[in-house]
Amino acid sequence: MPRNKVAWRRLIFVVLIIASLALLTVSVRQADSGPVHAIQQAGVSMLSPLQTWGARAAKPFQDGYTWIRTLWSAHKQAEDLAAQLQQLQGEAVKLREEAEENARLKGLLDFQEKGTFPEGTQFKVARVIAKSPTRWESWIEIDKGSADGIREDQAVVGATPNATDSLSGKGLVGKTVSVTAHSAKVQLITDVGSSVAAKIQGYRTEGIVEGSVSGQLTMNYVDRDVRVDPKLIVVTSGYGGVYPPSIPIGIVSNVGEEDVSAYKEVEVQGFVDFRVLEEVMVLIVPTTATIPSMSTTTTTPGLNTVTSGGNGVTTLPGLGLTSTTSTTSTTLSPTGR
Repeated sequence: MPRNKVAWRRLIFVVLIIASLALLTVSVRQADSGPVHAIQQAGVSMLSPLQTWGARAAKPFQDGYTWIRTLWSAHKQAEDLAAQLQQLQGEAVKLREEAEENARLKGLLDFQEKGTFPEGTQFKVARVIAKSPTRWESWIEIDKGSADGIREDQAVVGATPNATDSLSGKGLVGKTVSVTAHSAKVQLITDVGSSVAAKIQGYRTEGIVEGSVSGQLTMNYVDRDVRVDPKLIVVTSGYGGVYPPSIPIGIVSNVGEEDVSAYKEVEVQGFVDFRVLEEVMVLIVPTTATIPSMSTTTTTPGLNTVTSGGNGVTTLPGLGLTSTTSTTSTTLSPTGR
């Protein structure tokens, strides 16, 4: 029985092939008006509405499939664009940070080239790595230390973003007060314990610029009878041996007087904006450089002179007197008393 079914199927297959070839031959040889073409056209006319209906019925499904595929493609493209945007934003932030850092370093370089510093001074550029957490003290910590040639009592200068080709933004920052191998602590001139010998350009008025808890700078010990005008530049005088002379500090912002005081009170607006200070330069002044000192030493034949800090103590054996000399006065007292 199975063999008969297989033979029967093969026979049908052969018959269909022969019929198809016969119809194809007749269709090719017959004219367009022949019966085969007429039957073909009639079949097409009958099936055409079904094809049209089928196409219309299938169109919503085709449109839905196209919409889903387009939506998925757009979603994937949006994810790719979002990732590229985040990457570009990160690169833009990095480039902006680098540009701002280059601008700050250029300000330091300009200050180094245009500033007045002792001949042979070396400049160590350092990055600020920490700042004082409270307003009761003003200091910063930098990433350079004794291994880089830094030691205590070295002047530190800086340039903040408002620095231009003028002195605005460039000036004195403070001095190193403690040093480790790879870091150093810098006392800012705005610190309440800071004092800088300074002078006002123009009238050459001298005084001491001191810090305060509020961060404001005040130039004290300015005689009342000397003239001081606002907008004049205040620079270091060089006295004391720490700060070289002529380093810009700021400008006179206000001048006050009190009837009971022998001195003016001069408010100074610093050139450096300590709130945005990120890089500084430590000045390594050679020992051969001449920096005015507040100490005085008197040498006289037959006298023994000892000088310490800003005071000179002179012993006069023949007279039995000791002369103590400071920057402001000289006092004589009997030796041994």
